[in-house]
Amino acid sequence: MIAINIGLKGSGKTKKLIEAVNTAIKEEKGNVVCITDGNRLMHDIDREARMVNTESFDIKNFDMFIGLLCGIIAQDYDVTHIFIDSIFKSVPNENMDDLDDFVKALEVLEEKYNVSFTMMVSAAEDTATPNVKKYIV
Repeated sequence: MIAINIGLKGSGKTKKLIEAVNTAIKEEKGNVVCITDGNRLMHDIDREARMVNTESFDIKNFDMFIGLLCGIIAQDYDVTHIFIDSIFKSVPNENMDDLDDFVKALEVLEEKYNVSFTMMVSAAEDTATPNVKKYIV
């Protein structure tokens, strides 16, 4: 499953992410990972989630971010769900035009490793491509 929550800043995406991560911790049988661009969610998310702070890595593009995701999956085959908060904060050099290829890469990872992805995107929904729109929740 791939789910994309898209909306402008202040539309409640992070609150939805926190609720979704904490629910996944209780309901899923595998490990849950939450990727953010800082430590601001550390106290809101259940400590059983594996938190990854992208500030520790100098991620310049979506290819590098996919490498990060592959490393997480390779390190722990029990990962069932990866949550990504504010993708454009973690990968500031990318934009909506590049998100389509990133989503295609997520589709491959989902199919090959049976990992679900939930991603928060700060942008107007009407700027999304058709491939991105099919995953908007």
